[in-house]
Amino acid sequence: MKKIGLLSSFLISMLLMPWVGLSQKAEWVEQVIVANGNKFETTPSPADYVTVQTYNPSTGITYVFDEIKTQSAQDVIVADGKIYVAAQDSIVMYDANTLQRIAAIADSGLSRLFLFNDKLIVSKQYPVVRFFVEVLNASDLSLVARIQNISGDCKGIVSTKDSIYVVVNGGFLSSEGKLAVINLNNWTLGREINFGPNAVGINDIYNYGGILFTVNETPFGSAVFGSITSYDTYTRTYTNNMLTYLVGNGAGGVKNSGVIDNMLYLTLNNGIGSFNMDTKQVEDPSIFPDPGVVNHIYYTSYTTDYVNSYIYSNIGNRISFGIDLVGTTLGDSITSFQTGFNTDAIAVDYRVPVGIENSVVANASLAIYPNPVENQVRIKYTGEAPVTEILIRDITGRTIYQSNERSSSAIWIDCSSFPAGLYFVTVKTDSNTLSSKFIKK
Repeated sequence: MKKIGLLSSFLISMLLMPWVGLSQKAEWVEQVIVANGNKFETTPSPADYVTVQTYNPSTGITYVFDEIKTQSAQDVIVADGKIYVAAQDSIVMYDANTLQRIAAIADSGLSRLFLFNDKLIVSKQYPVVRFFVEVLNASDLSLVARIQNISGDCKGIVSTKDSIYVVVNGGFLSSEGKLAVINLNNWTLGREINFGPNAVGINDIYNYGGILFTVNETPFGSAVFGSITSYDTYTRTYTNNMLTYLVGNGAGGVKNSGVIDNMLYLTLNNGIGSFNMDTKQVEDPSIFPDPGVVNHIYYTSYTTDYVNSYIYSNIGNRISFGIDLVGTTLGDSITSFQTGFNTDAIAVDYRVPVGIENSVVANASLAIYPNPVENQVRIKYTGEAPVTEILIRDITGRTIYQSNERSSSAIWIDCSSFPAGLYFVTVKTDSNTLSSKFIKK
């Protein structure tokens, strides 16, 4: 395998025709959404603002479709045909197909966004000193609840079982890392879990089959190393996995990690490496090298594409230039496109064929019921060719069920242990690939 230097690959890709993506599959990447922050200016009448752009991986076309009149971006997510952007003092919602604004609200201290059913969960940070988590209606951004008694600034958010888990970072002066557990029945704080000083810098969080993994960044300006904490939601026990690497970029805010299957991709020693969530060990410390931190060139944010096993990494000097390098999880460069020089939020827009309960191709169909499901889901395939493979993935792209045995046209799958949420089903035969989705209550 040959790895291409990051900036060299950017220059080469500018000389090539735009990369054309693979033909449409059961699930595909429609677009990549990027939120670009710009120069932070303390005087009135700033010269530039946050821009939101789209990138089409099939055509290579990218363009800015909106401007938010503030100066920094904290997060962007794409779900259920909507795009949600958190930008310093505003939350803006767009239609993912037309890229038109649907709603916008003024807010403050924004950190991260998370969609749970029909609710948008928002974590908060400085200058907020109270109500570090808000719950909004996902359809119109109206306020549902403010959650009090959380002890400090919050970052990443996930859900599993009957709770929402929110990272309690505590800000730059914090000396430990925590998790806030939010009750879904009344939107109140259930408890806080203290991971202690070895989890200082806690930032991103991922759900891996009921095991929560948090990325704990090396504190800014610190000579100590970072860590990854694994918390078992069933036994309520945790382990701080100490790493002999600088973790993250020390900014304590932007998202610098992502997950594909059992692999967590994160910033290690200013480059991009991987951590195996099964072995709880660093798999590859340098998939992509340091882009040039000594010259003030950084990974400003990145995300993973589980359909194509790609990493979209934003690189810039926060002053004058910015690019997104598209590369494989093996370290090979694919292409790149221009972004803002301070790009701090990026998300992938995944698509599946229309229809929750039924997916139909020529001479074949797929039905899933009941939907929503509590304990067992029935997957019924109708067609001439026998089923050769069934895959079920969660919203992070992690495969949680797989069967490669040839099976009959109908199969019952026990999903009682699955965390509540949205799941994607792919059924393959010798002649067709069909997909659908279901909701686990």
